[in-house]
Parts: sequence; C-alpha cells; structure tokens
Amino acid sequence: MYKKAGIIFLCLAITQCSETIDLMDRPLHKNNNSFQNEDHRLLPMDGSHNTRELGGYKTIDGKSVKWGMLYRSDKLSDISETDQEYLQSLGIKKIVDFRSKEEKTEDPDIVPKGINYVEMPISVDGAMRSKIEAVLKGETDKEVKSFLIDANREFVTSYTDVYENFLRGLIDENAPTLFHCTAGKDRAGFAAAITLIALGVSRENVIEDYMKTNAFTEDRIEEILDQIELMSLYQADAEILRPLIGVERIYIETAFQTAEEKYGSLENFIRDGLNISDEDIQKLRNKFLES
Repeated sequence: MYKKAGIIFLCLAITQCSETIDLMDRPLHKNNNSFQNEDHRLLPMDGSHNTRELGGYKTIDGKSVKWGMLYRSDKLSDISETDQEYLQSLGIKKIVDFRSKEEKTEDPDIVPKGINYVEMPISVDGAMRSKIEAVLKGETDKEVKSFLIDANREFVTSYTDVYENFLRGLIDENAPTLFHCTAGKDRAGFAAAITLIALGVSRENVIEDYMKTNAFTEDRIEEILDQIELMSLYQADAEILRPLIGVERIYIETAFQTAEEKYGSLENFIRDGLNISDEDIQKLRNKFLES
C-alpha cells in the first residue's frame, strides 16, 4: 500500500490542472507599472504552479531588479498552448532547465517557438522521487529534511560549474531568461538566490523570495498530501512528506553557510567559487538593475 501511495504521489507531482486562463487576463509586467508589485509576482499558468517574476526586488544600494528579465519556475512539461503564448508575450528568449536527464526524458519541456532551450542538468535533487517512495514505505530512518539539506550543500560543493555557466549566460547574453527545475524550489531556488545576491539584494530578501514557494504553492501542496492519504486508504502518513514538497529556511541557509565556510562570504563564493569577476558582476548589474 505504501508503494502504491508513492506511485500516486509521483503521478500527482507531474499532473497539472486543465483549466485555461485567458491570455488577456494575464499580466505583462515589463511595460505596465500596475503589474509591478507583489500581487502579480506569481504568473497565472494553466500547466505550472510556481512560475514567477524576479523583478522589483530592491538592492542594498537602492536600485531595483528590472521587471521582465528574470523568471523562475517549476517544470514546463504540461503547459498549455495559451501558456506558451504567454511566455512569448513576456519576451522570454531563453529557458534554462536544471533537471536531470531522467526527469527530462519522463517529462520533456514544452518549449514555445522562438525561445532558446538550454540544458544545465543537476542530478542531486533529481533522485528525490526514489527517496520519497522510501520514506512512504518506511525503508529509511533518515530525517526527511536531511534530503534537501544535503542537496543544498551539494549545490555549493559539487555544482559550481553549472551555476557558473548559468550566471555567465546572464552576463554575456541580452536575453530575458526563465530558469527551472521540477518543482521550481530547490535547484531553481538556489539559482535565484545567487543571482539576486550577485545583483546586490540583501540576504534576508533573498531568503524571503526563496520561502515564497510555500505560499504560492500552498493549495497544490495540500492537494498532493490529501491525495496521497486518500489513495493509500489513509495508511500512509503523508504529512511526513511536507518538508520535501515545500521549502524550509534551513535548506537555503545550509547552502549559504556551506559557501561562507568554504569561501568566507557569499560574495566570495560568487567571485572565487563561480569565477565571476567584479567586472562581470558590474555587467550583470548594468543589465538587470535600474535606479
């Protein structure tokens, strides 16, 4: 029965709603000040749950991240035709996919015409499905949170090449970019964090953005947990999976702490760990910030 619950969870995790939101009802942030606020940060999508704008965040020196340039998301394998039109309307020119080969094979992205698709695989979080099934079947005694704590540590220790390439692409190309993983919270969450840190956004505001996954996907999280319990005839304790489906502050703080222990500061991690020079950082800020 626990195995069945695990399979059901995996199905739920990749199944999206079928309702269609009219294109005219969706905000275009870049040239409309009325949409440049927190109420419109989460993008209305038919086939994803955690697609959002990174515009508007204030930097320590008083500038702001431009709207219409950076987007983070969960997977795009179930987006509708209207979603595709919407991404095109937003001016997105590049999609970066952090998922593993296995994840992409099972759920290939739907890439709208005219948008460049770039693969930057990070496998550490892609093995989470097997760990979820192990938890449901009682085959591990590890604390559930430890899986994502370990994953965030590995982003710093084992995937600097991927995150360097990601930042290098933002610096070298003038392309509004959407980047994503499966749930849009861990691998994409760390990518958003280091980008915002490089742009000069405060650590606390970066963590606040990271934690917004829980609010933006609250209904989806509850739906998944309820369905796991229902399909297991209430024999599975789905609540133990909550730390894996959402985010917790300790996850991103573990990544930050690991970077600080090894490099002295987050800024040094970006400069020395990711080989992004001060000149590169200034180019990034010139491109993505406004007064």
